[in-house]
Parts: sequence; C-alpha cells; structure tokens
Amino acid sequence: MDERKRKSFFLSLHIMRTLLHTLIALLFCTSLSAQSYQDLIRENPDRAAGVHHSYEYRPGEETRVPRGYKPFYVSHYGRHGSRRGTSSTAEKSFEYLSKAHELGILTSEGEELYRMVWAIHEDHVEMVGELTERGGREHRAIAERMYRHFPSVWRSRRRTQVHVQSSNIPRCLLSMANFTSSLDDMAPRLVFDFITGDKVLNLLSHDYYDSRTILKAARAVKDSMEKATVNPRRFIESIFRGDPLQVAPDSLTLMYQVYAFGGMRQCTETPDADIYRRFFTVDELIALYRCYNARSYMIMGNSEEFGGNVIWAARGLVQDIIDRADEALQSGSTTAADLRFGHDTGIMPLAGLIGLEGIGDRFNADAAAEEGWQSFEHLCMGSNIQMVFYRRRGREPLVKFYYNEREAKIKGLEGGPYYKWSELRAYLLRRIAETEI
Repeated sequence: MDERKRKSFFLSLHIMRTLLHTLIALLFCTSLSAQSYQDLIRENPDRAAGVHHSYEYRPGEETRVPRGYKPFYVSHYGRHGSRRGTSSTAEKSFEYLSKAHELGILTSEGEELYRMVWAIHEDHVEMVGELTERGGREHRAIAERMYRHFPSVWRSRRRTQVHVQSSNIPRCLLSMANFTSSLDDMAPRLVFDFITGDKVLNLLSHDYYDSRTILKAARAVKDSMEKATVNPRRFIESIFRGDPLQVAPDSLTLMYQVYAFGGMRQCTETPDADIYRRFFTVDELIALYRCYNARSYMIMGNSEEFGGNVIWAARGLVQDIIDRADEALQSGSTTAADLRFGHDTGIMPLAGLIGLEGIGDRFNADAAAEEGWQSFEHLCMGSNIQMVFYRRRGREPLVKFYYNEREAKIKGLEGGPYYKWSELRAYLLRRIAETEI
C-alpha cells in the first residue's frame, strides 16, 4: 500500500470510529432522556440519594461550533464533590439503631443494618461533612475532561492566568485543590491565584431571602408527602422485633433517617454496606426520593412557592460573572479562566437566575419530579456550570453553557446554544434588575 492510500485508509478508519462513538453517545443520551425518574432509579438505586448522589458523567449531544470559532476563556462554578453526611444525617440513624441494638429489639436483618450503619458512621467520626476520596477524584476527572474538551483555552501562550474563588468550608477547598492540581498537571504553564474567606462564601453561596420560612415550608411539604405516599410497615417489621417507638419518635422518621444516611455509602465507598439495595425495595426508595426531591427543589430550586426568594441570592454572583468576563475579554487580557467552588445552595440559585432550561425551570414543588427536575441529575455532588467563550477574528464572542458537562440552553433567551456575549450580557443584567422580593 502506497503512502497516499495508507493515509486515506487510516483517515477513513478514524472517521468511522468517530461516527460510531458519536452514535453510541447519542443513543445513550436518547435512552436516558426517554426514561422516567422511576426507571432511572430502578436502573441505579444510588440515584435515590438525590442531592447526596455522587457525580455521574453522562455525555450528551453536542451542537457543532460555528465555523471559525475557538474557545478561549471559561467561567465556571462547581459544587464540592462527594462528601460525608452533615451532622443531622450523620448521627440520627446511628443513634436510633445503636439504642435499638442495646435494647435487643432488632431482628437478624436489623442487626445487619446496624452493622452497616455503624461501618458508615465510623468513617464519619471527626470527619462529618468532609470531602471523601471519591469527591476528590470527581473534581480531578471534571478538570481533565474540561482540559481535553477545550484545549485551546489551556494551551494559549498569552492567556495563562486562572483566578480561583472558593468557599472557606474545607470540602470546597479540597475540591478546589483537586481540580486545580489536575489542571496544573496537564497545563503546567498556567498560573493560579486563590482567594477564600467569609466574603467569598457570601458571594458564592449567599443566604436566601427569608430562608427560615423556606426551610419550614419545605419540611412541611416533605412530611405531608411522606405520610400520604410512604408506607414504613414492611421496612420496620423487617428490622424490629420490638417497638421502634422506644428509640425513634415515629416509624416514618426512623425509615427516612436510615434512607438519608444510606445515601452516604456511595460517597464514602464503605465496603459491604449497601443499605439501599439490601434493606429497601426499589418502590420504597422511589417514594422516599420523591418526597426528598420536592424538599430539595423547594429549598434550592426556582419553585413556584419560593423561587424568587432563592434566585434573589445569586444576583451578586451573576454580576461577578459578568464583571470578570468583561475583564477577560479586554484586549491584552491574560486570563484563561475564572473558577469558583461552592455549594448546592449556590449553584441552584445561579442556574435559576440564569434561566438554564430544565435545571432552572419553575415548577410546583410537589410536582417537580413528575415535571422533570431531578436532584440526582441536577444537584448531585460535583454539579457544575461551565460558561465557555468562543472567538473568531473580527466577530463578536459567543458563549455556550454546559451543566454537568452537558450542553444547556437558556429558556428566556432566543437562539442558542451559542449566544452573542452582548445579548447574553444584556439579558443577565435584566435578570438581575428584575429579581426583586
């Protein structure tokens, strides 16, 4: 085979392989979009953990970049990676089952559940709320894919500066460290500057307007839904041979606390402690998830009930995104990226204020799951927004959004997924001005 034929053969092979990979990704994407949240939980019960679900990378369909445009700047917000439970979920189920174990009122299945809860609890001792090893790997992997997806951003000879802001909570700082370390490994020319503190935390995850009222209302919705849709009888009878009221206020509370703590297992990767698959039926997980999903959406989402109060908190963050992008777009700028590391309470209001389709949509809280807002998909550990800026000589910069590394559009802005910066900027400023309590 002569050189020309050999090159032609390998080029054809490369094209066929690329088309095959694209087809597989599209089929994967299509099959997921066609599935209900019940089907998705049946496929992977870990998804029932909602906001505690570990990060899933699920590639989606890509719209071709307009001819002649190349990415040159990224503005990013990432939730911390997989973490251990916070104090309320880290202690209650262990407290209940430890007391039941001491009283001798657990069945053999109950004793096995106690053993698993104890194993997960041991990982939490003096580590409540902290990032897990899995959480670190998640951020390193996200950074690596960002590098490979937008190589021209990180390989620029002139744009080498990366500005990094992080919440001062340790799990965010460690997520930031893993993310930037991964970028540094692949692009050692980059120069990072880091900032944290209460002021930064307030910017990245500002408290909501009247947050106590939101929490109280969301708890009431969850409790009401649980009483109407969750039957704890099978679960309680399988683990107790005595009265569970000796250790917990009621059966639903006990079941919910075990469910909430069981979701941490995927984050801690505790061996032989798969509480979801061992002690819950899939239907029970789905019922519990639906109640928890409504609570999560009501607290952090753009809900009909309190969405205005929630997205109000992201006004300063959106202004910061605009201001830093304006600086990065100046002639002579050396900025390659602005990276931010925060919390679920920061990224969800941001998505709502921007108006990201699906993620920031406004629903009635108790119907959120049926309408398509899924916390395991939209607010899992490591959730992230990437704003990628593209340029072409003599043309206006374009901006594209990715949510959890999948192409996203803005519901309130025509066109897309590639938006002219002047139009997007004007739209975001309008959103800030319109967001009043």
